[in-house]
Amino acid sequence: MTRRSTVPPSPSRHAVTRTRGQRAHALLLVIAFVLALALLPGSAFAQVWPKREPVPEPDYPDVTVTADWLARRLDTRDVVVIDARPAASYLAGHVPGAVSFPPELAPEVESLPELAHLPDVLGGLGLSGREWLVCCGEVSYSREAARLFWLLEVAGASRVVVLDGGVAGWRVDGHELVSEEVRRSRATWTQEPDSELLATREYVRRSFGEPGVELIDARGLDAWRGDVERDDWGTLVRVGHMPHALPLDLTTFFAPDGRFLESSETWSSFAKLGPRPANPVDLADEFVVYGWGRGSGAGSGQWQEDAWGDGALAYFLLRRAGIAGVRLYSGGWADWVGDPYLPIVRIVTAEELMHRLGKSRRWLRPNAPPEDFAFFDVRHPSDHKRSHIRGSVTLRSDYFADSLDVRLDQYWPDVDRTTTPVVTYCYGERCIRSRASSTAAAREAFVYVERFYGGLDEWRFAGGELVRGE
Repeated sequence: MTRRSTVPPSPSRHAVTRTRGQRAHALLLVIAFVLALALLPGSAFAQVWPKREPVPEPDYPDVTVTADWLARRLDTRDVVVIDARPAASYLAGHVPGAVSFPPELAPEVESLPELAHLPDVLGGLGLSGREWLVCCGEVSYSREAARLFWLLEVAGASRVVVLDGGVAGWRVDGHELVSEEVRRSRATWTQEPDSELLATREYVRRSFGEPGVELIDARGLDAWRGDVERDDWGTLVRVGHMPHALPLDLTTFFAPDGRFLESSETWSSFAKLGPRPANPVDLADEFVVYGWGRGSGAGSGQWQEDAWGDGALAYFLLRRAGIAGVRLYSGGWADWVGDPYLPIVRIVTAEELMHRLGKSRRWLRPNAPPEDFAFFDVRHPSDHKRSHIRGSVTLRSDYFADSLDVRLDQYWPDVDRTTTPVVTYCYGERCIRSRASSTAAAREAFVYVERFYGGLDEWRFAGGELVRGE
């Protein structure tokens, strides 16, 4: 008897193709179903994949005026032009009727007691705060005019604007300059100061890294990074930026001729600001801006051009973009680093890190952590185990603050947080974990915090060594 085979016949090539096509079709149906659920308001899927609503553009405030607007109103009693340039520039030629309020005489307003004296100073200029107050610098991007704009707003003035183009634009547009000094009779400043526009050192110390608050460094990318000379590698140098601060390039907010961009363009630029493109800032947050501060690069208490007013210019640009919650830390970087116990964050490069690890290596235990700084890999522990920079200790960013003490006790039991730097690194510049971890370290009383911003991407590019295991 012939036994019939129990092995089923092999499917044809066309049958296999049909089966694969059916599976792919079914998978697409499942994906479409899940996406449909995700779009349903209040669904569980919607909580996992929240929809990011587009930020509506604001109603832009009228904080700038043109030369033609001002020329038509120079003879009216309720318009006062205030020249914010140095006194010598004012005397060389100014807008007719303008009073001089030079930066070298502008008061420091870094605290509430100093703010309380501001109305008396402005009353001495013949101002009540109810007029149209037109701030005038040499050009649109005048730091002096922006500083004056903030001083008048924080003093409570109801109508403050900046002359677009400044004195240079006034002249280019065909209007005359005069050299006669103008003095107004003393008046009584009637407006109440607005302390909500002022950030003090203590306010910044309490606020950095808090949800809903963004700190903006207006000094430029180089200052924000805090690069140091090779001879200073590994020393305690107070350069860099305040914890959690984002760098801002002021030059991108002006047209080629030096005048202001449209307010909508300025708003769009701020809407793209963030630690990486996928994480823009929330324009509904409060923004605290700072620059170099008075006295930076000069003797204490002295005014120096281009070293004072960066923060005020950033403040004005944010206001012009229609962003509601803005404060100026008037003391700026000079005030912050004046306290040796306040934390700073500095960006380190692969070359510097290699140099310091080479000096710190314990030759009997070549993979041991460095002795003179705490060194943390804030990536996922599985990635650290696969490969990491020699000497780094794994500590995930999402529980960095909670586990920091444990790691320090284990690897750096004698650490002094006021003199021992802490270094963190992640995957690369697009990874935001090193920023979050450096902020957490600063909040945990480390004074010298360093970010290897380039992370493993820069390390590999520089030919750095990677090791496996814990």
